[in-house]
Amino acid sequence: MSSNDNTPIEQLDDPESGWTWFLSLVSMVIFIVTVVAIVAMYRWFEDGEVQDKVIDVPARQLTELRNEQEALLDEYATYDVVPMGGTEADAETRIRIPVEQAMEVLVAESRDDSADAGSSDSTGRLAGASEAEGR
Repeated sequence: MSSNDNTPIEQLDDPESGWTWFLSLVSMVIFIVTVVAIVAMYRWFEDGEVQDKVIDVPARQLTELRNEQEALLDEYATYDVVPMGGTEADAETRIRIPVEQAMEVLVAESRDDSADAGSSDSTGRLAGASEAEGR
């Protein structure tokens, strides 16, 4: 065995340029489509997050505030009112009643006032008293 083999080394041919160009173009198209799809997905998710975290937050807070305020209108409660310049000792306790009941009370009071007003003359005296004075 000699280390000097005179066998010629087989030379490989260069790859065909047509297939190389084809694979390069297909790879670039796939890469560009992938990048465009990723950018589109990013923009879509970003718009959704902006909508949820920036735009809808004030609307949700406003809805919660309105619901809390409407709940206060439908229930009984007591609260203290401190006059201006007063102290906690000067506070007056007030009672909050549901709106429907408050409207009924106001209607009943206005009916009572109109009934009282119908039985008095222009000077504020009762009609029966002016007749008694005339006798």
